[in-house]
Amino acid sequence: MSEKYLKYVNAFNNGDMDELLPYFEIVENILRFFHKKDLLDYIVPFDSDVEDYQLEILNYLLNVVNDKETLKYCIAQLSDVIPADDGYYMRVQDREDFAELFYGGGRDTSARDVAKAVLGEDNDIFDRYWDTTDDVYRDVVEELNPENIERLKQHMLSVLTNWKIEVDDETPDLFNNYSEDGIFYLTAENVGDVIGDRESFMYLIDNDYLDDLESELSNIHSNAYNSAYETEIYNDVTSELETFFDMKSAKWEASPSFKGSQKLTEFYYVKFNPNEVVNSIKKYVADKNNWGYYDYNLNNVSTWINMMNTFMENGDEPYLDFRIPDYPDFRLVDKYINEFLPDYI
Repeated sequence: MSEKYLKYVNAFNNGDMDELLPYFEIVENILRFFHKKDLLDYIVPFDSDVEDYQLEILNYLLNVVNDKETLKYCIAQLSDVIPADDGYYMRVQDREDFAELFYGGGRDTSARDVAKAVLGEDNDIFDRYWDTTDDVYRDVVEELNPENIERLKQHMLSVLTNWKIEVDDETPDLFNNYSEDGIFYLTAENVGDVIGDRESFMYLIDNDYLDDLESELSNIHSNAYNSAYETEIYNDVTSELETFFDMKSAKWEASPSFKGSQKLTEFYYVKFNPNEVVNSIKKYVADKNNWGYYDYNLNNVSTWINMMNTFMENGDEPYLDFRIPDYPDFRLVDKYINEFLPDYI
């Protein structure tokens, strides 16, 4: 490098732009000159002497020159981005940090509130639904799969072993069809028909022949309903996070909190979608270069989540958001009813 060029480079790295701007007018022209003379490798964008010009320098190196080494150095400024052989991973100690990517205003309970509760496993935000059914036959019995119908049969038979029910004008017609000398017995041959006949099943319930079965069926529905609602909310949150991440890759893993540390810390890892880290850094640098604020320097935001949150606060990137459902998907409720019933009966 000639002494003249060395003088220019030193002046630039020392932040002495007043010495250069009379000749080049704007910083971008200085960078173009250095580019033409193959001097960009001597520029130190994260030095404190050029902090007022950091974003402009990075924008040129990343979005004009596409310099790979500068990109690596930019990524290294973000402490929650971990390079790996198969891409980049987000690493956080608290999953609820992801809630900062969600919209936090506009209603009493925001998407951010819900995301923080779900990801932080603080489900107190959800008001539990009670009395979720006023008809256990319609809402539970009719939704049982064949395996659980068999379980219900065995339960009923065990409760009503050799139990006599006198058939009269008040008993269901089905009982009369299976009665002997005016007495109905619940047997392995007729219990399936009793379950399949609403009138017969509810007669046993309403007349206290089946002890606490109605209460148990109500509890099953309540737990299934609430679990389905929380699952649906969780799925909404993770679906939104798939904007940036491969959520199927998410895992908890113990690793040193810093290089050389012997102490292991539990971290949550999730892989970024392809090109997400590179594109978001380039976009951030290009956008914030137009603002020209020192506070927005990449090394000041410190994490990818902070970087994106800064973006979102200024409306340059939309927050993640979703409509909080009023009630769960009935198909998921039915799924949980069949999963939970063996725990009760």
